[in-house]
Amino acid sequence: MIYLLSGRNSYQALRKIKEFKAAFFKKHDNLLIEEFDGESSEMAVSDFRSALGQGSLFAGARLVIFRNILNADDKIFKTLGENGDFLKNSRDVFVFWEKDLTKHKEVSAFFKKYAEKTQEVKTLGPKELDLWLAKKAQSLEIKLSKEEREVMIEEAGENAEWALENELEKMVLGGKIESARNSSSADANPFGFIEKMFGPRALIVLKEMSFAGIEPQRFIYAFLWKLKQKKMADAYLRGILAESAMRRDPKNAEEILERFIFSLPDRQAKLKV
Repeated sequence: MIYLLSGRNSYQALRKIKEFKAAFFKKHDNLLIEEFDGESSEMAVSDFRSALGQGSLFAGARLVIFRNILNADDKIFKTLGENGDFLKNSRDVFVFWEKDLTKHKEVSAFFKKYAEKTQEVKTLGPKELDLWLAKKAQSLEIKLSKEEREVMIEEAGENAEWALENELEKMVLGGKIESARNSSSADANPFGFIEKMFGPRALIVLKEMSFAGIEPQRFIYAFLWKLKQKKMADAYLRGILAESAMRRDPKNAEEILERFIFSLPDRQAKLKV
């Protein structure tokens, strides 16, 4: 039996592979798993042939996972093509994840003919990422505004799900769940404090924000979003550096935020909200 995952989204691909393992472990108590990663170690044709071959008749079914091995050597795909009927009818399960299927035009036709199922794991666009992040945060009982999600997604870069999941885990470890459960902090709006940061009472406002239950990390996401909207490039760059420092040193996040606020070139200028 053959399954194909195609596309460059490593987060989604590895989650699907994890689901395969869980499903087949539940079905087969004595399931054997073999994994081959063509990116970490180039696969030889002889090793590929050996991996395709059935093990002992007394052994249980195998789950064999191949990650990005078809582009390493043309002979590997040729060997795969020669064994299509055998693999389709095998009691073993073969899962292929390929980021790029364009090298061999026959690849798609092969999997269309022999695979039990094919699934594309494509890179998510901004709207899809926002929906994914909102659901993921909700499942962890973390409340994020649309603006906060927008900044997080922009900063995540390539392979965004990995970075975003990591940030959510940091929020949980840092006590974000407790803050979300506290009505005063959950209802407090960080945007209400932004304009005040440009006035003479900034230090007092920082204390008020802390008493309101708004954590520095949450505030700076909102602040970055506003700075970007107002095209304040220098302040935005300073904010990015501050946000990065806060992630590396969460214990001193308040001090880092304070230094950032007082480093702004024209703090007396009002920023319209």
